[in-house]
This record gives sequence, C-alpha cells and structure tokens, in this order.
Amino acid sequence: MQKRKSEITLFSLLMCVLVIFIHVTSWTLTAMDKTSVKYLCLLFPWRLSAFVVQGFVFLSGVRLFLSKKSVAYGKFLVGRVRRIVLPYLVWVAVYYAYFIDLGWYRFSWHDLAEYVFLGTLCSHFYFVIIILQFYLLMPLWRWLLARVDARLLCGAAVLVTLLFKLFVHFRYDDRVFPAYLCWFLLGAAVGRHYDAAVAWLKARLAPLGAAFVATAAADLYFTWQSQCFGKVYLWFEGLHLFYAMAAIFFCFACFAKLCEGDAPLPAFFVLCDKSSYLLYLAHVLPIYVANDLIYRVGDMSMVEAYLFRFVFTYAATFAGCLGYTYMKEKIKEHLQNAHKRTNQRSA
Repeated sequence: MQKRKSEITLFSLLMCVLVIFIHVTSWTLTAMDKTSVKYLCLLFPWRLSAFVVQGFVFLSGVRLFLSKKSVAYGKFLVGRVRRIVLPYLVWVAVYYAYFIDLGWYRFSWHDLAEYVFLGTLCSHFYFVIIILQFYLLMPLWRWLLARVDARLLCGAAVLVTLLFKLFVHFRYDDRVFPAYLCWFLLGAAVGRHYDAAVAWLKARLAPLGAAFVATAAADLYFTWQSQCFGKVYLWFEGLHLFYAMAAIFFCFACFAKLCEGDAPLPAFFVLCDKSSYLLYLAHVLPIYVANDLIYRVGDMSMVEAYLFRFVFTYAATFAGCLGYTYMKEKIKEHLQNAHKRTNQRSA
C-alpha cells in the first residue's frame, strides 16, 4: 500500500474545514444587511474559502494519478462505485428521508431519481456528479497524460475551463466536467509527476504567495462591488478561476514545505483525511438540524444563531464521521487479525 503523503492529508483536511465553513456561513449571509460591517466580516472569509470544490477535484486528480499501479478500467469503475457511488446513494436516502419527515417533500420515485442523477437534493451533492464524469472518462485522461506534454495539456485545460465559465450558460452548467476540467488535469499532472511538481511548487513559494495575495485582493474587491452594489462583471468568473488556482497551489506548496522530513502527522489528521468523503457528504445534515433547533428556540439573535450553527455543525460532523471511520478501522483490523490467527492455526 502506498504511503500517505502528509501534504495531501493536510490539504484534504483544509478542504473539509472550509467546505463546512462555506455552507454554515451561507445561511447567515443570505439573511444579513449587505450594507453592514458584520456582512463584510463574513463575506470576505466566505469568498476566500470559495475554492474548495476546485480543491477537491484537484485532489481527486492527484490521488488517482499518484499511484503508478495500472488498474483495468472495469475494475477501476467497480472500485469507484463501491467507494463513491454507494455512499452517495445512502446519503441521498438519508437526506430525502429527513426532508420528508420535516414535511418539505412527498416521496416520489421520479423525483428521487432526478435528485440522484442531477445531484439537486442538496447543494453540495453536485460535486459527486462532477467527479463521476471524470471517472467515466478515465481512459481519455490516461491517454492524454501519457502522450501530451503536461504543460501543454494543463494550459489547454485552463483555456477550456475559462472559456466554458465565461461563455457557456445553462441550468446545470455548474455540474458538467468542462467547468472543472483544468482542476482535474492539473491535479492529474501533479500526481503523475509528483516529486518534480512538489519540488517546483516549494521552490516558488514566494511568487505563489504574491499571486495568492494579489488575486485574493482583486477577487474580494469585485465581490464587494457585486454583492453590495449590484455591479455585474462578465469576466468575474475568469478572475475567480485564477484566484482559485493561486490559492490551491499556494496552500499545497505551504503544506509541502511544512511537511519536509519524515515526522508523521498526528493520527487525528490522518483519520480526518480517511473520513474526508464522508465528512463532505454528511456535513450539511447537521446544518439542517441546527436550523431546526434554532427555529424551535425562537429567540436567538443572528450572531447567537450563527455561533450555535457553527459549533454544532463542526462538532456533530467531525465527531460522527471520525467516530464511524475509527470504529470501521478497528473492526477491519480485528477481522484481519482473526483471519491471520485462523490461517496460522490451520498451518
């Protein structure tokens, strides 16, 4: 089994923390006065966190191409169904049952099928729809990365993604693979040439930091103008693409620099990484539960409600998901040891 890379573990943990922050904060932002200082105090960190889906897609590309072991396409898809599709179906059923219990929906097989295939039941499920498209096209990505120079391929992918974001608009344009093509192929290129790519990123930490600060400042300024004054910038998606790229590479380079040497990460960080997909699928449910509790209490201020939602969601999500992963690991370890003892006695 391939050794877990510390910088990948830390980057995965950061994405998990930020995606929860984005969804917890979104609920409060939609109800706030856009002219208030409090609104800006939440809007700016919320916007700075808005590279998490791109980060998760990038991380998927890194992990898929980091392994040098060749896996048959059919076997690869079976593994993706087991690890990605089945947990997704379980959590769609959990959310749907909860929403029906709240009286928001009436059960319908037709509606359920639409929610599953389009990822529309909850706002965060669209990531699963995106990543499954990349899995289905895995032979294409393998062929391209084996035959096309990585720099040329990534440059073309950035151009395709940029043009798609700027000029292609339809109802579900946020969940088709061209919108995230550059993130997956950038991650795949990093994974395929991992040691060289990490060394290149670490050697350019200062310029990456400067690019991050510059693009973040520009992105925040135009977000402020757009959200608070209603100004429209047709090229804004292009600016955000370059901010997200700078943020991903800068964070990854920082973690790679931080993890120089052989010192192992705390077991908690590794457990978070192993639970990352579960954390992603599950984290919105505690937000709904927190909102229901806030509604029942009825006399919380906006700040109190936000703090309660924040603490409750992080605590419930991490405790539940990490506890489940820990127990699953222990049961698996126990069964493996029992199997070894049985084989030893038989021998």
